[in-house]
Amino acid sequence: MQKVLTLKINANTRISALIDENEGVIDVISSINRHFRKLRNPVLRKMLAPRVRIADAAKIGGVPVCVMIDKLRDFGFEVEEECICDNELEPEIFKHTNTEKSMKKASIIDLDVRPILAGGTDPFEAIMAILKTLNDDETLRIINTFEPIPLLNILKKKGYEYQTERPEAGVVHTFLEKSAAAPKETQGETNQEAELTYDFALEKFAGKMKEIDVRDLEMPMPMVTILEELEKLNEEEALFVNHKKLPQYLLPELKDRAYKWVSKEMGEGDLKLIIFKLCKRD
Repeated sequence: MQKVLTLKINANTRISALIDENEGVIDVISSINRHFRKLRNPVLRKMLAPRVRIADAAKIGGVPVCVMIDKLRDFGFEVEEECICDNELEPEIFKHTNTEKSMKKASIIDLDVRPILAGGTDPFEAIMAILKTLNDDETLRIINTFEPIPLLNILKKKGYEYQTERPEAGVVHTFLEKSAAAPKETQGETNQEAELTYDFALEKFAGKMKEIDVRDLEMPMPMVTILEELEKLNEEEALFVNHKKLPQYLLPELKDRAYKWVSKEMGEGDLKLIIFKLCKRD
């Protein structure tokens, strides 16, 4: 017999709150879109669920919020009266933007990342390579099967404006343009803080580092493995990671968890990453 659910939900309810109420809801959410199956991984669930609302999940899954709400109501959740699913009658093309400003879209450059993802490669570097050469009058259109929310969170902080459209089932177009107020790139971004160096970390944590190698792991296991190992570390220890490249999606997570990091590229496909925390006296 299913547990009686007491949580009242609306479009702004966090996925983590649903799971805390009853973990069986993971199967319900996973049935909406295959991308939500990642919630079955405890580490990814801990990382993603607190940051995603029902409205965000609907956006990723390419469905109106009411589809999500209805499935959760059928599961047993009570819906708050003020929860108005105003996109129930939306047209087939769903749109979302992080800015009220209309995007120019005067000159569009296309990047289809579906083949890249199918090959098991993170398309982040391909996307950033194009953005670095993007002119002020150009727009990058990323073609994918879902809205790349982790990427957009990074690019918003870098001063990019975006808009997403769903021209057909299973296809998402994400448009990116430079904002007039976009911050200029600064050198030395490899290290989180200028005063911290790779050699400093090697010396400070000599004999107190746990080493892992994630170079042969498929996505998203490098990030999952690193986060799992960090949870096992003592405060005075550091994690030494053998990686293929600097894991851009991981860096905001490290910052949120108060970790510092330094890295050094040893050769093609061989990057050393040291992750640690510093006491105030350091």
